[in-house]
Amino acid sequence: MMRTYDNILCECGHQGRILCKENDAPFSSLWESYSLEGFEGGTVTITNYKDMPQDLIAALKPKCPKCGQTGKASYIKAT
Repeated sequence: MMRTYDNILCECGHQGRILCKENDAPFSSLWESYSLEGFEGGTVTITNYKDMPQDLIAALKPKCPKCGQTGKASYIKAT
């Protein structure tokens, strides 16, 4: 299983991450599972790419533990 992370940031300045766990075993079926670290919220699991949500952050519904707002997080742009 491979794990990757994307950093996200709430408008209030609180930072967290989206964790992606991915099946990388050869000759096996595709699956990816997305969850949040540092934020409350849901999980998203896909078994084929057509099920991938257009807006992953919106699908996860991150709630900031610092300010209590939902839907105020966005990806941190690489510099």
